[in-house]
Amino acid sequence: MLAGDNKQQLVSKIDGVILQAISNSQDIAQVFNLAEHYGKFHWLNTTDRWACPELERHIFQMVEPFIGELIVPSERTRTLHVLSEGYDTGGHTPLCVNILKEQKRRNEDVAIAITRQATRKVIDDLSNHSIPIVRPAHTGLEKLKSLCQIFLTSKHVVLHIHPDDIMSALAAMIAERNGIQCHFVNHADLHFSYGPSICSSVLEITWASWLTSQKYRHPKSQSFLGIPSSTFDLEELKKTEDNSIPSFPYFISVGGVQKYQLQQSNEFIDFVEYLCGTKNQKLVLIGLSDRKPFENLTDRAQKNLALLGIQDRTQTLKLMAASQAYIDSFPEGGGTSVINAMKMGLPVFGAKSKVGMYGDDYVSENTGDLKDAIDLFLESGISQTILQERATFVNEHFSIAACTDRLERTIAGESVDIPYQFDTNSIDLTYYQKRWLEHDKIYIPPFIKINQK
Repeated sequence: MLAGDNKQQLVSKIDGVILQAISNSQDIAQVFNLAEHYGKFHWLNTTDRWACPELERHIFQMVEPFIGELIVPSERTRTLHVLSEGYDTGGHTPLCVNILKEQKRRNEDVAIAITRQATRKVIDDLSNHSIPIVRPAHTGLEKLKSLCQIFLTSKHVVLHIHPDDIMSALAAMIAERNGIQCHFVNHADLHFSYGPSICSSVLEITWASWLTSQKYRHPKSQSFLGIPSSTFDLEELKKTEDNSIPSFPYFISVGGVQKYQLQQSNEFIDFVEYLCGTKNQKLVLIGLSDRKPFENLTDRAQKNLALLGIQDRTQTLKLMAASQAYIDSFPEGGGTSVINAMKMGLPVFGAKSKVGMYGDDYVSENTGDLKDAIDLFLESGISQTILQERATFVNEHFSIAACTDRLERTIAGESVDIPYQFDTNSIDLTYYQKRWLEHDKIYIPPFIKINQK
């Protein structure tokens, strides 16, 4: 079985092979391609490689002589947000887009650069709010030149990039050398990413992201951004007469396939059997549509489990608002839906590693403790005082406006502290790296051939 030390040795070999190939290559297009694969390899596999500033510097030194003359306008007013890819699901895209819209509402000069692609819905949303969209031209070196020029026409740059987006990292290096400060939004709080050590500041989303940056990424400075809640009227969400909203009590969980890790672990499936089978409770899952991983559940559990697949954001909020409690995805959890659940005043349950997110006290250390917490909730409910305290705190500190305020204070040169205390000793910074070594699943770049003997 490919796990533990054997898996770690394979990671080290592949890491070395890609780095050597980059070092040996004089073809810039090939180097960009290899660097993206290198980033994706460490990102998707949650390896113990968090950053590689020496690789960023090597590629920069290779391409800098070919970039040519760039124009830096003397008058620059806009704040440029940079997004690698824009999606209709997940929390990363709305974090970027909603902060942009809030800055636009404040009459600030803003724009967004999309380095790869975005869905039509994302493009339309930005256009409807009169937010300029710029795209780098061409491919390869010409794309990098174009991206650099886009950065250099901005007063400030905020990166919301994919971990493997080496071109944005290189453009940030050019911008920083020309006196334009870049700020890195640390979505890569659990894994590798290009970019953090290049930027003037790293904008953190949890205590864990703050600590991992300090330990593994060599940040110039850090500031707290947080994960903003969605903007909604809870009473309006509850008023819906939509027949797609169940009328019976149900638990709800929201997350992509990668968060439940159903191919690597039976933890979540076993919990579903307990909740839907043993306890005879209804569970609605948003984001999952494939019933195959759940095919061995008992008949009662199968009957009580609803897989609704991907829903749009408004429908997701309506379904959450009508539920009796929220189950955070595990073994990987957290994110916008947890913040939204707290804002709604929902009880929240989960069983994952603590990441120092606000309200992480809901997290059980294991599924056994989670089952006990569910039992207690079903028997005697939960303190409404606690739920109201969470909702009030989220409204005050994690609204779009509050997160935008922290961003603008950071751009102005302030290092914003995390607005809540947390026992950092309870955070295992390498929890996900250790979990990944326990199973035999691994993403291998397509050009790497593995000897099966």
